[in-house]
Amino acid sequence: VPTLSSRNRCDAPLWGERISCSRFRRSFNDVTKNHEPLVHRCRYHADHSLYRRRLRLEYIPGPPGGNSGGASERFPRIPGHPPQFFFSLIIFFFAVGAIPGGIIQDRIGPKKVTIIGGALLGLGLFLSSFATNVVHLYIFYGVFSGLGIGFAYITPLATCNKWFPDKRGAISGVAVAGMGLGTIVFSPIGQLLIENIGPLTAMRVLGIVFFILVTIGAQWMVLPPEGYSPAGWKPSEKQKREVHFSKKEMLKTPAFYKIWISFLVGTASGLMMIGIASPVGQKIAGLSVAEAAAIVGMLGLFNGGGRVLWGAASDKIGRTRTIALFSLLTAGAMLTFNFIATSVPFAVSLFIVTACFGGFMAVFPSLTADFYGTKYYGGNYGIVYLAYGFGAPLGGWIGSAFPLSIAFNIAAVCAFISFILMLTIKAPEKKMSPEAVAEQEAAVSGISG
Repeated sequence: VPTLSSRNRCDAPLWGERISCSRFRRSFNDVTKNHEPLVHRCRYHADHSLYRRRLRLEYIPGPPGGNSGGASERFPRIPGHPPQFFFSLIIFFFAVGAIPGGIIQDRIGPKKVTIIGGALLGLGLFLSSFATNVVHLYIFYGVFSGLGIGFAYITPLATCNKWFPDKRGAISGVAVAGMGLGTIVFSPIGQLLIENIGPLTAMRVLGIVFFILVTIGAQWMVLPPEGYSPAGWKPSEKQKREVHFSKKEMLKTPAFYKIWISFLVGTASGLMMIGIASPVGQKIAGLSVAEAAAIVGMLGLFNGGGRVLWGAASDKIGRTRTIALFSLLTAGAMLTFNFIATSVPFAVSLFIVTACFGGFMAVFPSLTADFYGTKYYGGNYGIVYLAYGFGAPLGGWIGSAFPLSIAFNIAAVCAFISFILMLTIKAPEKKMSPEAVAEQEAAVSGISG
């Protein structure tokens, strides 16, 4: 199994997305103009976390004698443990880490949790370079780094949703779209380090550097003051009476399970196709390796753009309608792969699936805030996000365990299930005492008045 080097990076599953910084800023200048430093920091943490995952995937165990700069000699190939397995492991612990990270940040604030995440991530990367067997890699690379990424991932979302209650969809899209920006800056730097000092030393250097950078960035991760409201924002009656569910209360609502399952099957559907896009394009559309690589190389733009656009759309037409719409589009696009035989239809359908996958990643954070409030948002969305931790391997399994035609149909069914769930979901209700209602209304009117 070849390692995912820079030469075949476009053929790898799309875990590190690239988007245009200039387009990103132009499209959302209206969101960021009043809180630009904060939003840049929200993007900053997401940028570096995903880059670090990708960098380490590219330079862990390769085939014996492969061009891995010494890594393959230390870690000989172990059957059943290709690099993709280690990546799946870190994805799982990334999703798991968002739960304790979110719970802790609800109690002690996002700054400290972000620093803890950076420390775990940097330590995992640093110690992985000293690993002498596969178990060490499981622990350092998979568990330590994965948990660290989860800690650092949840804090920007929780912080942004509290600063921008009027534009939750847009700001969540901005925050999660920023995941790919780190590859633009640090991928060439990482490649340069690896070529000059070797992958193991580069891992140590980058582990230290990333911890320092995350610690610096964490200083801007602050929550708004109690009762904060954006200038000029006039909340609706429903927003004035926003209720806050604890984790236990959230788990007792039927809506949570519809959200969780929808997120699970929706992301599994998209990741199934994204992960095998290059070989599928070569097989069903007759693409050359170079043509497939070129198309896959564009997916980052559609992934990032979809996160921004679908997030903004959800502010206009509603969260559940938006999710239902891109779920239906995903199902339709998946079915078209059964009939595609040329490059253009393949590219169009693939771009639709990828943009809609970005929507899943962007809108569910704001849907969670709308349904369950922001007071316990970190822990609540951490639990919701665990669905992605299972969706990623589920999508990979669908793509590898079944013939393509069956896999396409299964993915379409998954997306259609998400569509049905969003059509039938109802926002949870929580009774508030008359005193609590009066106190909340007085606080809101006092701030907005």
